[in-house]
Amino acid sequence: MSRADLIRQGVTALGRAMQAGELSGADLVEACLAEIAARDGELHAFVEVYGDEALARAAALDAERAAGTCRGPLHAIPVAVKDLADIAGRVTGFGSLSYSAEPADGTAAFIEALERAGAIVIGKTQLVEFAFGSWGTNHVLGTPLNPAVHGQASPGGSSSGSAVAVAAGMVPAAIGSDTGGSVRIPAGLCGVAGLKTSHGLVSLERVAPLSPALDTIGPFSCHPEDMAPLLEALGAAPGEEDLPQDGAGTVYRRVDAAALDPVDPGILAHYERTLESLAEAGARVEPLALPCPLAEYQSRCGAIMAHDAYAHLKEIVEDYRRPVDPYVRGRIAAGRDIAEDAHAAALARREADRAAFAEVFGPRDILVLPTTPLTAQPLAAIDERQFPMSRYTRLANYIDLCAVSVPVGSSEGAPVGLQFVARRGRDFALVAEVSSRQKALADA
Repeated sequence: MSRADLIRQGVTALGRAMQAGELSGADLVEACLAEIAARDGELHAFVEVYGDEALARAAALDAERAAGTCRGPLHAIPVAVKDLADIAGRVTGFGSLSYSAEPADGTAAFIEALERAGAIVIGKTQLVEFAFGSWGTNHVLGTPLNPAVHGQASPGGSSSGSAVAVAAGMVPAAIGSDTGGSVRIPAGLCGVAGLKTSHGLVSLERVAPLSPALDTIGPFSCHPEDMAPLLEALGAAPGEEDLPQDGAGTVYRRVDAAALDPVDPGILAHYERTLESLAEAGARVEPLALPCPLAEYQSRCGAIMAHDAYAHLKEIVEDYRRPVDPYVRGRIAAGRDIAEDAHAAALARREADRAAFAEVFGPRDILVLPTTPLTAQPLAAIDERQFPMSRYTRLANYIDLCAVSVPVGSSEGAPVGLQFVARRGRDFALVAEVSSRQKALADA
């Protein structure tokens, strides 16, 4: 078995191997560091790698296990973290040369939770500048390359480096953020699983903000079954809405092809086959007429994002002496023209839209959508002025739902992801249900 294949076994399988004494934390960290050294010069997923610290922590955690202590499924599992969360003594770059040059004086709450759970933070990953972009490009610090596609192809964003690191087998898990699709889009394009959590489920303390009303933290892995232990390690806990988790009463909801148009024919074919496979496996599948077109949800979410991003980053984007990706600068500067009364009206409309969606989407419903309308595109063909990749994802951020993207095959050599979307607070139930349906998804 190659190093990358070992690492791609994922959190659950690697944790079992370590508990059985078949693998040590030090072995796993060494494998990750070797893969990073071998591949990241080409792929550019990492901003920083903490090799010596990771090896020292692995040795300490291996000693804990030898003494009879296991902190849980993440004990001695290496994890990479998107470079928008503080680590004490490290600079939080936020994908930019203009954000900060000062080391953080504290550590993000979710990283502290990961470390309490036994995870080893092995490094920080690259992202779209200020986490505002879905193609995955970074024209200031360099763009990570999609390891699942031949040639130089878009990884998706904004959590580009985290998805690339997992897809390439450099780490078994990574953490990203999702404000309009920034976990699910790169997960879909790179062929891994990625979870957009319910807003507030995972702490945003000491996380650089894009839009606090929409920002969420979520994990990546090659396996949907890893989402639950990663959620717990991030400090999340099941709530009342998460029960039961046995799939009882679950209804899969689908939209018609017209609601997705325009969409890549290969992606649409996977969508239809997956729904057929779920029905053949005994799942209840019913149509859903959305109260609003997906593109309209995308636009309304984008206006809130632009307003909030400008409020937090205006000093940087208005200072043209500072190096900032011109496309990112333009996205943020769009918030300059959104007056406060217009923003207040947008927030009120959001609440009305959430209520309207709840009228047609039940507490045990799971909406199935493609993650993206296109597969990974050649970097040379990207039009940064267009935003097609978030057309299906922003619904979950705008309405405040949880959603997991899982790989379901490929189209012309590029991965295809589908997202499964549930009501706010159903994160654990959602990932349990999707994990239980892996055979049906694989058969599609």
